Amino acid sequence: MSDDIVITGMGVVTPIGGDVETFWSANLEGRSGVVLEERMDTAGLPCGWTAGLIPDDVKEKVAAGYGAPDRSWGDTLMHAAVDQALEDARFAALPPAAGPAALVYARVWPGPSGSFPQDYVTHFQDLAERYDTVGSAPAAVLRHAQRKRLPLETHDLSAYPGEIAERLGAAVVPVRLEATCSGGLRAIAEAARLLRSGRAQYAVVSAAVSRNTPYVLSQYGQLMALSRWKGDPARASMPFDKRRTGMVINESAGALVLETAEHAARRGMAQTHAVIGGWGLAVDTSHMTAPRVEMIERVMRTALDEAGAEPDDVDAVNAHGTSTRLNDVTEARALHQVFGERTADLDVSAVKSLTGHGSAASGVVETVVAALTMCRGVVPPVTTCTEPDPACAVRTSLTPVERPVRTVLKNSFGFGGQYASILFRRPDAPRSAPQSV
Repeated sequence: MSDDIVITGMGVVTPIGGDVETFWSANLEGRSGVVLEERMDTAGLPCGWTAGLIPDDVKEKVAAGYGAPDRSWGDTLMHAAVDQALEDARFAALPPAAGPAALVYARVWPGPSGSFPQDYVTHFQDLAERYDTVGSAPAAVLRHAQRKRLPLETHDLSAYPGEIAERLGAAVVPVRLEATCSGGLRAIAEAARLLRSGRAQYAVVSAAVSRNTPYVLSQYGQLMALSRWKGDPARASMPFDKRRTGMVINESAGALVLETAEHAARRGMAQTHAVIGGWGLAVDTSHMTAPRVEMIERVMRTALDEAGAEPDDVDAVNAHGTSTRLNDVTEARALHQVFGERTADLDVSAVKSLTGHGSAASGVVETVVAALTMCRGVVPPVTTCTEPDPACAVRTSLTPVERPVRTVLKNSFGFGGQYASILFRRPDAPRSAPQSV
């Protein structure tokens, strides 16, 4: 039996869809989830007027189905996405083998500023109250903190691993990753490594982000990373377009079920979404935020080598595509380094053009698009790239490209010098559509 690692379940909660089918349709139609950020006062900021926000009706449904008094919004989003993925993998009808499972998750740490504007205000009110009450003496501050129950946003005591273990009815090997914007792909690679090592026969991978606060917006603004676009909000994120002015941040979550091909076959899952061919990971300490062509090229070549593939074997690229001036041209130059003249004929998709940037969640959410690109034989368009940047010179389309796709190379890079790339293969028996959720 093959030692392949396959994806058998997928789930998403995003600004353009609260389930996989709605999300996929929005990708093909070019339906944006980027809107004006009206939950807070952005008048004093030089950027950050737009955001990829989960629609209110989806948010209400998720909160009603998965919210709990002591559960953060990030964990709530992950629970919703995981439940979709488990149903899609048909765990109820075709139970997995008994024994430990792996849980690899990347929940972006929102920091003491919280996940929402009201949390940001509450945090600083708490700081002022503490200072007025006990001053700044360390011992007094410690005694004050011991008497006060901290809000979820100020600590990381999450019940999430235990809740997933209970949901699965199995012990789990939990791994939490902090790898900024490459965290989603790194979580997939780590889950595949655990499966190949025999530590588990199946794995749940999940990631979530919700970090739109004045504090976060001002931080990204100081880095000159956020979009300064003042036109139609739906066009604020425009990867590889010469008019791009920066990225748009979003709230989102994604989840996957990974299994060994043998385990999937034993429980009757003959059709799968994708095969994980190989991956490349790297950390570069030369610069905290600026990506380097050499490092992007390295992880892409490593992913190809691990998969036993050549550049000519790649049919499409699911780009990191953040819409920043530096990142897009750097990724494009690395693509030219790896694929040479063939880059002009390589179909490139960029999901962030519609959703905005979901940090670690992006790698998982965009892997869903990579899998469906192969199973459905359609490369989604990049509808906001109407004036392609000659400095990037990559091939994007304003309409869906229908063609057989056997392999997709997926890229994710992050602050702190984090780089990741995974090559996905089309399975021999691809799923024509996810199970209804």
